[in-house]
Amino acid sequence: MTSLVRISALLIFSLAILPFGQADAAPYKGCNARPTSKLTVNVKTTGARGDGRTDDTKAIQRAIDKVAGTGGTVYLPAGTYMVRAERNRNLALKSKMTLRMAKGATIKMFPTAVARYAVLKIANAEDVNVIGGTLQGDRQNHKGRGGEWGMGVFIGNNLAQRITISDVRARNMWGDGFYVGNGDDISFCSVIAENNRRQGLSIVAGNRILVSRSVFRDTRGTRPGAGIDLEPDKPHQKITDVRIESSVFVNNEGGGIIIAGKKARISRVQIQNNEFDGARPLLIEYAPRVAESHICSNRYKPFRRVDMKMFEKVARPKHTIGMQKPCKGAAQRRLW
Repeated sequence: MTSLVRISALLIFSLAILPFGQADAAPYKGCNARPTSKLTVNVKTTGARGDGRTDDTKAIQRAIDKVAGTGGTVYLPAGTYMVRAERNRNLALKSKMTLRMAKGATIKMFPTAVARYAVLKIANAEDVNVIGGTLQGDRQNHKGRGGEWGMGVFIGNNLAQRITISDVRARNMWGDGFYVGNGDDISFCSVIAENNRRQGLSIVAGNRILVSRSVFRDTRGTRPGAGIDLEPDKPHQKITDVRIESSVFVNNEGGGIIIAGKKARISRVQIQNNEFDGARPLLIEYAPRVAESHICSNRYKPFRRVDMKMFEKVARPKHTIGMQKPCKGAAQRRLW
C-alpha cells in the first residue's frame, strides 16, 4: 500500500468515527472557548451610553452585527446598559462571535408587561460565547401579572450549536436566568443564577450540555422553582448527555435539580461533586434512562426546623451528609 493510499484510508477512518454531523464542524471547546479573531468592537463606538437611562438596544445590536461571522468580540466596558427585551426587539447574538462584558458591566432591561422576553437571544447560531457581566431582569418591577417566560439568556428554539456562557450572572428574571430550548454542545461555566422567579436554568431539549462550577440560588415565585430543571415540553424533544458538576444549589424553593421525563426521553445524565443546601436536593421522575451510578459524590446540607415558643426557626445542622456514594470506575468518566 502506498503512502498516499495509507493516508487516504486513515482520513476516511478518522471521519467515520466522528459523531454524526461533526466532520465539518468547528471543534467544541466548552469552557475553554475563546474568540478566534482579534477584531474587537467597543459598544461605545456604535453609540451605546451605558448611563443607566439611555436605551442602548440598537447601539449594542449594531456592534453585534459588525462582529457577527468574524470570530471577533463585542466589548461592553463598565456601566449599566438599558435594553429592550421583548420579542423582535431584544439583543440577538449571531454566529461566530463573542460578547464580553467588563466586571462592572450590567445589561439591564426596561420593565415590560409582556409574558415572554429574553435579554439575550441565541437562536439558529453557532460558535457563540458570552463572557462576564450581569444580566438584570425586571422581576421587581414587572408590569404584567401573567406568564413565566422572561429569560436572561435564551438559547433556541432553532438549533444553536457550540455555545459557551461563562462568568455571567443572571438575576431577577420574570422566568429563568438561563434557558436551553434546543442546542448541541452548550456550556455554562462559572455562571450565577439568583433570585429568578421560575428556574435558575431550564433545559427543554439538547445534547451534550455541561454545567460546571456554577451557583443556582434563591429561585422562587412560580413552579417548579428549581435551580436546574431538565424537562422536555413535547414528545419530539430529547435531552441527552448532560453533565452537572462542581456546582452549588442554595435555597431554591422547588429543589436543587429536577429531572422530569414524563413528556419525552431524558438519558445519560451525570450529577457529580455538587453541593445542595436547603430544600429537596434532587427529584427524578419518569426518567428510567438516568442511571443512579452517574449521580455520585454530591453533598447535602438539609435545613432542620426547630419549634421555639410557637415560632419556627430554621437552623443549619452542624454536619453534612453525603447524598451519594463516591464516584468509582466508569461513573467518574465523562459521558462525552
